[in-house]
Amino acid sequence: MKDKKTGGLRPGSIVVYVIFLLFAAAGLYFSVPYGLVGIALCVLLRAVTLRGENDSYRMLQNLMENVKIDGGEVSESVTKSPLPTVVALATTGEIVWANDQFIEISGNFSGARHMRLTELAPTFETRWLIEGKTEFPGELRMGKEAYHVYGSMMQGGAGQMMMLHFINCTEYVHLRDEAATRQPAIAIIAIDNYEELMKNATDSEKSDILAAIDKRLSAWTRDSKAVLRKYDRDKYIFIIENAELDKLAARKFSVLQEVREIENHEGVLATLSIGIGRDGDTLQECAKYAGLAIDMALSRGGDQAVVKNRYSFEFYGGLSEEVEKRTKVKSRVVANALTQLIRDSSQVLVMGHRNSDMDAIGAASGMVCAARAKGKPVHIVVDQNHTMATDLIEKLKALPEYKNVFISAEDAMIMCDFNTLLIVVDVNRPNYVESEALLQSINKVAVIDHHRRAADYIENAVVSLHEPYASSASELVSELLQYMVPTSSILSGEAEAMLAGIYLDTKGFSTRTGVRTFEAAAYLRRAGAEAGDVKRLFQSSFDQYMERQKIISSARSCGGGVIVAVTDEEVDRIAAAQAADELLSIIGTRASVVAFRRGDDMVVSARGAGQVNVQLLMERLGGGGNHSAAGAQLKNTTPQEADRMITEAVEGYFADQEAEKAEEK
Repeated sequence: MKDKKTGGLRPGSIVVYVIFLLFAAAGLYFSVPYGLVGIALCVLLRAVTLRGENDSYRMLQNLMENVKIDGGEVSESVTKSPLPTVVALATTGEIVWANDQFIEISGNFSGARHMRLTELAPTFETRWLIEGKTEFPGELRMGKEAYHVYGSMMQGGAGQMMMLHFINCTEYVHLRDEAATRQPAIAIIAIDNYEELMKNATDSEKSDILAAIDKRLSAWTRDSKAVLRKYDRDKYIFIIENAELDKLAARKFSVLQEVREIENHEGVLATLSIGIGRDGDTLQECAKYAGLAIDMALSRGGDQAVVKNRYSFEFYGGLSEEVEKRTKVKSRVVANALTQLIRDSSQVLVMGHRNSDMDAIGAASGMVCAARAKGKPVHIVVDQNHTMATDLIEKLKALPEYKNVFISAEDAMIMCDFNTLLIVVDVNRPNYVESEALLQSINKVAVIDHHRRAADYIENAVVSLHEPYASSASELVSELLQYMVPTSSILSGEAEAMLAGIYLDTKGFSTRTGVRTFEAAAYLRRAGAEAGDVKRLFQSSFDQYMERQKIISSARSCGGGVIVAVTDEEVDRIAAAQAADELLSIIGTRASVVAFRRGDDMVVSARGAGQVNVQLLMERLGGGGNHSAAGAQLKNTTPQEADRMITEAVEGYFADQEAEKAEEK
């Protein structure tokens, strides 16, 4: 058999003898005696080599009959095993002995005894044997066949060796793969904005809109051999085999874009959310995954498909900006449930995200007001050495009602008990909260957040108000307070803290604002908030101003209207966030990304002007956020590596957009 690495020119190879023989034959042209001598020598050398190989093989046969495996004698049944069997050096994988059955499956070449196992099966490795296991993990591919491999280490005079037995499992693998591709997946399809589409529409227009959606869904599923049924006015159930689902996923669920072509007389575009559950052991488990997936899609703003398997979520779409569509009914229901939870708890702890900002502290102060009105001890868990809301915290600490309210995570761990309620605000990812250990220690958790839900969101929350359509967590909390406490119970300092949170996340009421945002601001104004005092909280120092300008001076265009500024200095987070906001004021800028060093890590802050979904951009870097404001933290990353990673993320984002446009055409 030819050596794949040397092209067959290995000493002792038949190819070498053929070449020598040709040279000897060519010598006949110049001198017949010398040519005949050369031919005779080649024949003699070949005969000696063959005899040496046979002697070596007999020696190996004798060795195999006397070698010990794990302390036991190798019986004659091993050397004459009906299973393909091979003995190889454990260090290099070089084959030193193989029975006829192995030579046959390796291609009927006797040269298999001179090869390495990796030449026959590139994926073979020996770590499993070293770890004491007896079965190769998974299936080993050798040519077009698949094998289960069993083995053990040998003790003998030829160095450390391994004996391997091969069992053909190709048919089993084909059957398993076919069963996997034919396993059904369950999907739930929801019309995101049904109420907005049907608002003020005539009966005939409603019928036309729903018929247009049905037509596009039917066309999308026509070739998939799937079952699509409508079970509610705005929901469908969709059952499809995994193989066909993979084809739809490869086309990025093109129906999302097709349905956006439908609009009502007021110009409202129809959008869909698709939640898919797959790889469950039962149909019931797939349906459960589909429910989680559709909840995830809706909580991330809709207009996207989410696939949930037993291990993770996969996201498709979600490029359009959220449209406000929540109702006050949910706020009232959550407020009642949260009130009951507070009454039934021994104490309340409120916690935001690490490196808290004014929105996190503002929302936390609103929950402090609610707990205080119910007569329950309450504390805000915050690291005051790592916060971007120092001025706001100092302002609240000056109030008599806030004496000893701010505590560290360590103190919170000591004082919490079995009946403690933890309210998490302005974050939904467990690894982003102020103290993950505290989150895991408390069994009663409520979550109030406005960021798009991430795959690793806080699970098993007793109460959850998760609205990506809201401008800020402070806006959500101010709505809850309207149903939980009298307006007179809110301190003016707390009202200003919540208004500051709204002001921060809306960039002075210029982005991500809706009717509910201004209603919340009006409510806080009635509660005593002064706009002038709030605005003074956002004044920056001279040093922060200079830091901001230094960051801006390092900015460069990354293409597509995205400006990137990366600095290798440790700068203030507030200055970095303000720099990202200021870069958006440049004409033609659709998004800005600022990265700065924090110890051995790089912190990334991104802002969008509406055309670029910076949340999807930051998710490529392991972060998250919402459509217009997001961030990420790159562990053990240099500024140069961060610059490259950000550039690749931007390029990948626009490549996905171009692919969707191409599919649409």
